Amino acid sequence: MNIPNYIKEILEEKELCTMATCWQDKPYLSLMTFTYIEAENKIILTTKRDSKKFFNIEKNKNISLLLFSEADELSITFLGTATPVTGEKEAYYRAIHMEANNRPQFILGESIGLIVFSIEEIVVSNNKDEVKYY
Repeated sequence: MNIPNYIKEILEEKELCTMATCWQDKPYLSLMTFTYIEAENKIILTTKRDSKKFFNIEKNKNISLLLFSEADELSITFLGTATPVTGEKEAYYRAIHMEANNRPQFILGESIGLIVFSIEEIVVSNNKDEVKYY
């Protein structure tokens, strides 16, 4: 997916997003730290492996992330799939995530699962209620 530069800039400046998961028609919303990897068009997330959000992702990989840029007066919704990652790739992504977000309590430890989010669609809304789809 070709992400416009203004969206990439917001992804790179922000550290927190809201993540929506769903299982058996019950939505669940969480505040998350994240890291955008431009070269791969992926977003890294971490959460406890025994959390409801991790359980939901294991059962339904379709999630959405929401970013809000007050300066740009934009809300950006990302739709896509989340995949729990283990092994060598987990260590690779975890190191990148830790470097970008110095919050070890949310990133490091055996009880913390790593999730890679693949962006499939983007919806941008501005303060005039104008909507763009990518």
